[in-house]
Amino acid sequence: MRTLLTAVVAGTAAFATLAGGVSAENAADLQRRAQELREQNQALAGSSESAVASLASIEARLGQARAELASFRARAAQVGERRRAVYQELTIARSAQRATNRALARRLQMLYEQGETDALAVILGAGSLNAALDAIESIDLAGEQDHALLAKLKASSRRLAALNARLAGRQRELDQLAAARAAATASLDAARASRLATIASMRARTNANAGAIAGLEDRARTLAAVQPAPPVAAPVPGAPRVLPATASQGVYSLTVVATGYALGGTTSSGMRVGWGAVAVDPSLIPLGSRLSVPGYGLGVAADTGGAIQGTRIDLWFPTVAQARAWGSRSVTITVYSN
Repeated sequence: MRTLLTAVVAGTAAFATLAGGVSAENAADLQRRAQELREQNQALAGSSESAVASLASIEARLGQARAELASFRARAAQVGERRRAVYQELTIARSAQRATNRALARRLQMLYEQGETDALAVILGAGSLNAALDAIESIDLAGEQDHALLAKLKASSRRLAALNARLAGRQRELDQLAAARAAATASLDAARASRLATIASMRARTNANAGAIAGLEDRARTLAAVQPAPPVAAPVPGAPRVLPATASQGVYSLTVVATGYALGGTTSSGMRVGWGAVAVDPSLIPLGSRLSVPGYGLGVAADTGGAIQGTRIDLWFPTVAQARAWGSRSVTITVYSN
């Protein structure tokens, strides 16, 4: 696509360089340059369609990448919130575990300082048997509760620490996915901007070519009109109406029946069919001659056919509807023979 734009710019620059010397050229040269600009516009039209299709694909991928990026960032934020909540729970559990350890340490220190509790002494010191049994049971229950609470806090801390580690890993994974989607989004944004600039450049070049074509055609018509025409000989019955010019000019008028067609492929001269390709009888109009057809524009005699005899020509159209709209009509064309 860049190569095509470079070629178009180079062709336009060459046209601008030669514009000052138009007066020294003939109408056939102007028509040739106009045809070259038409061919450039046809190539630009195809490239523009391809660029627009590519742009649609880029925009679809960009929309998907942006949606995925937003999703990954939202999920990472959720995991971050959950991780902060778990960390707070873990902090509380560890604080409670430390407090329990300190309480158990103090109790053990008291037992160590006071000596081991003698069950018989507790019984003898009690006012009743029930009071003695309650005192012994309280000592045992306090020890069991301390150990049970400590074990529970340790298990809770291990569970919360493992959960926090899993959440941290999940958050790193989501952050990496979000970073990858962010890079893809930036790349697609750049590709979209580049493609938009290319499409705008091609459209501007097409418009510039269209203006140049109109100028060339106007100049060609002006040159053809100011060229002196020789006296016209009396027409021969049954012969085509021809207004020959001098041999050096090679310009004459001819009344023909022009029929529209819309077939693909190549012409007998090897040129691909396209706008301006005209089928003629080469015994009347030499192949390669430039033609000016009222209502159609400029063309070139590039094809022949079994049904194209005498004053009949075929004009190429890009669609069957356009060819049918033209139909068959009698027109007076101007022939610029080589």
